Amino acid sequence: MTTETPAGTVAPEISGESPGGNAGEPRGDNTGGTVREPCGGSRPAGGAGSASAGRPDRAEVRTDIPRFLPVAGHHAPAPFYLTADMFGGVPVELAGGPIDHLVGRPVAEPHRHQVDEIYFLVSPNPGGARIEVLVDGDRHELASPALLRVPAGAEHRFLTLEAEPGSYCFGLLLGDAR
Repeated sequence: MTTETPAGTVAPEISGESPGGNAGEPRGDNTGGTVREPCGGSRPAGGAGSASAGRPDRAEVRTDIPRFLPVAGHHAPAPFYLTADMFGGVPVELAGGPIDHLVGRPVAEPHRHQVDEIYFLVSPNPGGARIEVLVDGDRHELASPALLRVPAGAEHRFLTLEAEPGSYCFGLLLGDAR
């Protein structure tokens, strides 16, 4: 499949094997997939042809997400939707997902990252999700929609207190050091 851009040009698409599809199941082989070029050729995702910082100079679409990757302190690999090795290298990573099934169940022990992390809490209705975040012993209770920055090196963890269906919590890591 290709994607029409506003200018009418065709953007390449990235393909990856995605045998799973059920929430919580790993999808793909975490290799990054391939980029489908408009003329039928292909190249490795994030490959050469870059206009800046090693990134391709054309639009790219990724379908090999989420990638389930280990994170220190977490009970299981976390689903990442953006990693630093995608798109020729980006300085952020995005992990997370639905939280309505996690009420009262922490996904990680208190842990630290070498980079800042921003928690994104969203739900279909304002106040439809609440989480408790401990940051270096300080308790913060957030109600959706909300953002919270955890400084690099700070010990932290979050607990879902309440979440209506369609509620999500994402962690945006500002760097590539999980």
